[in-house]
Amino acid sequence: MRDDAEKALGLFFETRLRLTAAPADPEARRALEDSLFTLCVLMGQPCAPEALHEAVQYTES
Repeated sequence: MRDDAEKALGLFFETRLRLTAAPADPEARRALEDSLFTLCVLMGQPCAPEALHEAVQYTES
């Protein structure tokens, strides 16, 4: 589970940078949304900010 959370967090940060570099790119936005959805599923949280926070806490502990 920890490896999955670390991979999902890495993907989230990569896609966030990609969207920051190209804010009008619909594929970049879709990739970011997909990475957030993955974090929500992995962490069992219905909203992205909570899932992101929990994933960071989980991987740092």
